[in-house]
Order: sequence, then C-alpha cells, then structure tokens
Amino acid sequence: MSSRFAGSCRIPLSTTLRQVLLLFPLMATVAVAQDKPEVPRIAVAVPFAIPANATTKVVVRGWKLNRDLEAKSTIGGVTFKVVRHDNAPIPNGQDAKQIGDTLVELEITVPAGFSSASLPIRLFAGEMESTEYTLLVGGRDPVVSEIEPNDGFRQAQAIAIPQIVDGQLHADRNVDVYAVNLGVPQKLLVEIIARRQGSGLDSVLTIFDAKGNKIDSNDDAVGADSRIEIPLAAGPYWIVIQDANDHGGPAHPYRLVVQSLP
Repeated sequence: MSSRFAGSCRIPLSTTLRQVLLLFPLMATVAVAQDKPEVPRIAVAVPFAIPANATTKVVVRGWKLNRDLEAKSTIGGVTFKVVRHDNAPIPNGQDAKQIGDTLVELEITVPAGFSSASLPIRLFAGEMESTEYTLLVGGRDPVVSEIEPNDGFRQAQAIAIPQIVDGQLHADRNVDVYAVNLGVPQKLLVEIIARRQGSGLDSVLTIFDAKGNKIDSNDDAVGADSRIEIPLAAGPYWIVIQDANDHGGPAHPYRLVVQSLP
C-alpha cells in the first residue's frame, strides 16, 4: 500500500468522536418519533344522529382506532362503553384516507331530559386525544330509521311530513326511495345531511311525480350535501337518494329531512 493511499484513510480520533456526538441527538430524536403512537382521528360515526333517553350502538370510523380507547364528552350525564375495536372494511374503489380504515364500537347512553341537539365526543388513547366529533341528538321533527329494501318506486318507504329519516346507502349503486303523499299543495324542504357529518356520501337528491317524471334534482347545495325547496301540487311523490359516484357502504350514512315551508 502506498503511503499516499494510507495517509488518505487516516481520520483524527477527535474528529470521529465529535461527529458521533453531533449525530447522537438526531438519532435519539428519530428513535422517539418512530416509537411515538399516532393520535386517533375520527372520520364519521354511524349513525351520526342518536336519540335521547336511550342507549345506542355507534360505530366510529377513522384512523388509529383499533386499540384501547376511551370516549368522553364535555357534556355531563352521558355514559360511554367501548364494545370493541377493529380494522374497518374498505369497499372496492374507495379511499381509506377519506373514510377511515379502523373502527371502535361504542354504546352511548343519553339520559332523559337531555336538552342539547348535539353531543361533542373525543376519543383518548392514554394522553393523546382525537379532534372533536359532534353527534346529532334527537330532532325537532319525528325521527324514524330507514327500512330496507327501499331500492325502487315499488319498494319505497312511506314517510310523513314533517319527518327525519336516518339511513345509509349500503352498497355501491344503491338508491334509497321514500314516498310522500301531499293532501294539499305545499312548499317542501327536502335536505340531506351527510358530508357535513363526515359521511363519505356525495348525495344526489331527486324528486319524481306519480308518473315517474323528474320534478327537480340537486347535487351540491351545502358543500356535497343536497337540498331542494320546491312548491308542489297535492298528490304522491317519490324522493330518491343516490351517490354521485355510485358509492355506498358502511361509511355512507345520511339524515334525510323533509319539512313543509310557509
């Protein structure tokens, strides 16, 4: 070996120690970052509307939820029980980054006389807490649940006016149909609450008359949520809900609100 080559390989010991000492804090920081658990995040709760004076099972979808968690609210008197936590199914063609890939199932008991129309909740993993998610509680108008099958005019679910319906598009290319019968001419408000609550549903709302003619349709009125205000003659009508991208599944709940306007 030449003296020139041998000389080029010599590194003063003091320089080596100094470099190691400089790198050590960076290495320690990387190790801590890799070991630090990620904060739980909530995408949507199904259903996102629950009654007062009842115990309701609610599946919360999101990220980093498949571990021991605790649910809490800033409003007192409400109790939470964690039933299970697990990975969440991802329907074909949908993005886990949007609808969540883990879940936790809760039993939420809201006492009688609960006066708030909403219930803020957070999930805790040790000292880490999720951002706040707000469940809807009750409703000013009568609330019913969707009854399947209601996938066409002949299977339409009859509803009254005023009415609130808590439902879900259960699969891709699913449509939900509701039938209303107006005894007198009136102006109707028909509205979907979904994306505002974190639902994956990009709703399209359509109203048909008794002959199957399309009367009105709306896609995005309040963000991705649909809303129609329309004067209608007396008679039967169908309200049809679908997803703009033909998607459906466990992350596609909605609340349908139907009211008579002055």
